[in-house]
Amino acid sequence: MTDFQPMAIYYDSDLVGFAVYSDQADHEDNYWLLALMVDTKYQGRGYGREALRKLIDLMKESLDCKRIMIGHRPENSIAGNLYESLGFQRVSEGLIDGEVVRLLRCK
Repeated sequence: MTDFQPMAIYYDSDLVGFAVYSDQADHEDNYWLLALMVDTKYQGRGYGREALRKLIDLMKESLDCKRIMIGHRPENSIAGNLYESLGFQRVSEGLIDGEVVRLLRCK
């Protein structure tokens, strides 16, 4: 993975967060969401969920990807619950590089 696409997350004119994804598949045909961050003062308002939905749609349409991967720290249950609620499933019981890794199969 060498091509990363940074994206700002806005609500109206307020910068509320940041995301990064790869626009090239890895050797297993996975596309990765490398970061999704929402400023603490904007958390809990649904901005991360909406940004993630739009980013998934963008990746499906522009990259025609079939698999999207994302990781999070095991203690970050809020991220884990968000990803799970949008269809990301844990890929293994163990950690990979200290993170829980989740997969979304795109149809």
